[in-house]
Amino acid sequence: MARYSFSRAESAVSKLETNGEGVDYKQIVEEALVEATNAQSWVSVAASEALKAGGKRIRPILALLTCEAISGDYRPAIPVALAYELAHSASLIQDDIIAESQVRHSAPTAHAKYGITRAILISDMLIFEIFSQIARYKDTKVSKGRLAELLEYMSRAAKEAAEGEFLEASLKERGSMTEADYVKVAGLKTGALFAAASASGAVVAGGDRKLVEDMREYGLDLGIAFQIQDDILDFTGQSKTTGKPIFKDMQNNACNIVLVHALAAGDVYKRNTISSMLYRKWFGISDAKKLLVTLTELGSLENATVLAEKYATRCRQLLAPLKPTPARQKLEKLTRLVGSRSE
Repeated sequence: MARYSFSRAESAVSKLETNGEGVDYKQIVEEALVEATNAQSWVSVAASEALKAGGKRIRPILALLTCEAISGDYRPAIPVALAYELAHSASLIQDDIIAESQVRHSAPTAHAKYGITRAILISDMLIFEIFSQIARYKDTKVSKGRLAELLEYMSRAAKEAAEGEFLEASLKERGSMTEADYVKVAGLKTGALFAAASASGAVVAGGDRKLVEDMREYGLDLGIAFQIQDDILDFTGQSKTTGKPIFKDMQNNACNIVLVHALAAGDVYKRNTISSMLYRKWFGISDAKKLLVTLTELGSLENATVLAEKYATRCRQLLAPLKPTPARQKLEKLTRLVGSRSE
């Protein structure tokens, strides 16, 4: 079975963070985020703490790379890159409240530290800062029409992410989910922000309508592949490297492609074995081993890996119109990161 290593993933992202001139994309994002939340009000300080808990900054780096791949310069995408990291961080606060998660990236979640009411206010603070960042384009060469496109992409992504959360909750209540259901949820919850970040990078780079749409599709497929690999890591990762407890999706009966496949492919005994572990708050070593053996026997982990590679391959096909620049090569490496890994 093709294997995916989180430590290799972290290393690969690290290599994507700089361009050919030694510019550190992630450092640019980190510094700009600090500047965006430098006010000393209580909620601003708390919002800054929430942003510091962020991970690999893939969404803003995606916007920067897309812009550079088209225009040769990542800098026009900095404001919109920040906007999507702000949106992502706000959504994580809300996700943690919904899932009742106490830890993210080995640190207390916002609601665990401040309570639900103040966590919601922190989320609001991040959301409102999005518009301040997009408004920075009023003093640039970006036209009013293109500024409207940026707002449309952000609005669409936010609505689709909310729709994905709602759909997932409805499917959980129904008690069954197909692979098609899963892909739709993943495309909405995760793919929407990836798609909009990539498309927005293309917009500020001056890409034509066809190219912008191709980059939107690239981001969407990348987001789906990314979510699938995140699902795999829920069973095969290590808490100290993923930053979250393993089997968290089992505890919440969350939308996870590995579980979707296993519950559909298993016989009555195996389905009962899996169902009996849903909503558990802890897992013993013997339980964990038994579950992993069951998932392996059913081919559920392998199925997820193959599905991730399917979407990663589609991503690479969408990059064909771009010139063979270092930025395009890094966009391609991102697809290797979230696709099947056998080395």
